[in-house]
Amino acid sequence: MTTAIFAKGLSVSPVSFDLGRFPAWKTQAQTFTVGNTGESTVNLLRVRSSCSCLAADFRPCALEAGQETSLTVTIPANSVSGDFSEAVFLETDAPGQEFLKLTVSGTAIPAVEVQPKREVYLGRLEAGKERVCVFHLIPASPEMSLRLLPEAPDCASQSELVQEDDGTYRLELHIRPDASHRFVLLHRQIAIDWQEEALPPLEIKIRFTVAEFF
Repeated sequence: MTTAIFAKGLSVSPVSFDLGRFPAWKTQAQTFTVGNTGESTVNLLRVRSSCSCLAADFRPCALEAGQETSLTVTIPANSVSGDFSEAVFLETDAPGQEFLKLTVSGTAIPAVEVQPKREVYLGRLEAGKERVCVFHLIPASPEMSLRLLPEAPDCASQSELVQEDDGTYRLELHIRPDASHRFVLLHRQIAIDWQEEALPPLEIKIRFTVAEFF
């Protein structure tokens, strides 16, 4: 956590905050304090964020000399994964301090790590030619078990989820593109069973374009 800064009449504490390592499936929040150390009123106008994963609880206000107000930044559950550093910009009418940057960083540990990643693009696939797509799934706790949820029929003729000897899982999809659909998005949902708390299903997305002839 960075300590307060003072300049030209406005103070902010902290200006940055590191949440450290935290479960990505739990909402996180950090409160920043903005103070007017000057002699005249400053209007706090609006906030903007560098990422849709940050939500700011803020109301525009006139901050009189000597007053303080708070701004709470929330990171909703499952909105970030891995290392991140994002910012909220507070817009004011204070000369020289029109934008105050407040930074939140940390490492969000997902309930299930997906390799290579949760959403992949396979490029152009030939119609009628099978393509095998493999994902490796690593639960955050050895007590978590995974199971593949039923899906509506699509061009993935076979989907199989198998637990490996080391406790990780292997998801294998056999895809046979159909020339009747040029742009395809496949979804696979995987339930995460854990006695400690209820978790939303993991969703994996596969995108590709179908070409009848190369």
